[in-house]
Amino acid sequence: MAAAGLLRSSGNTLATTVVITAIGFITSVITARVLGPEGRGLLSAALLIATLGGNIALFGMANSFIYHKGTGRPFNYKLFMVASLLFAAGFSVLIGYFGLQLTSETQLHGQWLLILLLTSITATQGYFYALSQLQAKLHFFNLMRFVLVAGNLILLLGLLAFYEEVDFRKILLTQTIVSAVLTIMGLVWAGQNRVWEGADHRKQPVSWKNMLRYGVSHHGTVVLGLLLVNFDKVALLNIGTIIEYGFYALAFTTSRLIGALQEAVSTALYSRFAGKDVDELSRHVRVAFRLTFVPMLTLAAIGALLSPWLIVWVYGDSFAPTVIPFAVLLFECVIAGASWTLAQRFNAGGRPGLVFMRQFISVLPVFMALPFLPAENIHVYLSLLMLAGAVLRLSVTMAIYPLVLKETLPDVLPTVEDCKAVFRLLTRRSFG
Repeated sequence: MAAAGLLRSSGNTLATTVVITAIGFITSVITARVLGPEGRGLLSAALLIATLGGNIALFGMANSFIYHKGTGRPFNYKLFMVASLLFAAGFSVLIGYFGLQLTSETQLHGQWLLILLLTSITATQGYFYALSQLQAKLHFFNLMRFVLVAGNLILLLGLLAFYEEVDFRKILLTQTIVSAVLTIMGLVWAGQNRVWEGADHRKQPVSWKNMLRYGVSHHGTVVLGLLLVNFDKVALLNIGTIIEYGFYALAFTTSRLIGALQEAVSTALYSRFAGKDVDELSRHVRVAFRLTFVPMLTLAAIGALLSPWLIVWVYGDSFAPTVIPFAVLLFECVIAGASWTLAQRFNAGGRPGLVFMRQFISVLPVFMALPFLPAENIHVYLSLLMLAGAVLRLSVTMAIYPLVLKETLPDVLPTVEDCKAVFRLLTRRSFG
């Protein structure tokens, strides 16, 4: 049964997701209450620049490594890994520098060296995040995710214990240290497991051209996805105040909590099926979509109804302006997560170009509408525009199935057999 198999394959990732979601939420609450809207905005802006710069510099090279290694075809994977790491670390600094030019905020520019250092380390950390998906059980991938959030929380608590006043610069420094530790862990893991070995030399070797082509094709999808997910924050950082940015960034970050399940399932799908049986991949993708979409939409509706009370209770009265964008972004997160789950049929199936096409089609109307948003309450209109983009992206993704793949549309509602399989698996784990 595909439903039971899917849950078993992603069980560790789902369990880890619950833990890191809780830890990340605690860290978010502490930083918001310690820094306030302005300080939270400065920290979020610095992390946005580092995250975008680090991820854009990856160029899909780790994903190309995973896909071609999954096919078993021989290649000099060790040289490819080293060259990719050096390129990502260096190129990310250049992107981070241009990212700083998006804002005139003097406090951010005053920490340019620290921000660029974090950007470079984020790139190498991100490379190993992706590369660790070589292991179908995702043990090291989940370990890295846990160390990131746990390390950030532990060092944050250390700051609060030893300093009377904690500003965004100190927190940024601790997060840089944690990212550096993760990069070192990645290097040790790759060396111990000799991840570049194990190819079947009877098969036709992969060429550098094919390795780079797949990476760039996959990267186009990633960059468009990053722009689509972050264009609102980039725009607000450029045209709004740092306090407005702090409100919106907190709403966005908190709303991502609801997408943790879908992200974990998508990661498990790619790790298990990249470069392997396409029919099995397609079947599991459909099951994952059915089991997560409508249940998570229901949960988003409940969260939206409770948000006027929850936001103020958790973060304080100063963050009340985050309520409306938070409610809207809950739905956006679930719809975008459903779209990404379906897109694993193309990514893991060796057709990342289809994901790029779907991203490109859906991103154009969103960018075209951006200049026409009213300046007043822009954080609300940005969240609505994000929701519209997610709906369009899901629509295009579903249309690809019959129009391009010549397959039937994925079902939205779980089947009776899906529910029975999940129930059997959960009761078996509960009662042994």
